[in-house]
Amino acid sequence: MEVQKPIFPHWMRGLLLLMAAYNVLWAAFIVWFPSTFYEWVTQVEAVAPPVIKWQGRAVLLMGLVYFISALHPGRFWYLMVVGALTKLGGAIWFYFVILEQQVGDKALFHLIMNDAIWIPFLVAMALRGRQYASEQKLLS
Repeated sequence: MEVQKPIFPHWMRGLLLLMAAYNVLWAAFIVWFPSTFYEWVTQVEAVAPPVIKWQGRAVLLMGLVYFISALHPGRFWYLMVVGALTKLGGAIWFYFVILEQQVGDKALFHLIMNDAIWIPFLVAMALRGRQYASEQKLLS
């Protein structure tokens, strides 16, 4: 008897859980230490604008979105699309509003590690989740 491999691989679900944990920890850092974060990415000694704390709250919310997506990727595949769009929109917003188009090494590191690196994974997992959902409908 042949055992079918799951359409939504376990490593993808694990990656979503890792993304959720990463976002929660990163959000906690931004919310609790906004000035430290702001000084680090802008490389300027200044008081963080209030919007930085809101950015941290948005990152926390996205952590919840990734967690929900990991629980049932077939049902919530569209949340991964939302996540990819949020990563893209957040990076653009951060570049124009917070960095004011002045990108240093640390800001570039932040944009790549916190936004750009995750987008292709989220898109691929959303497509796989949608395929999984379609397969489940055919089986029922």
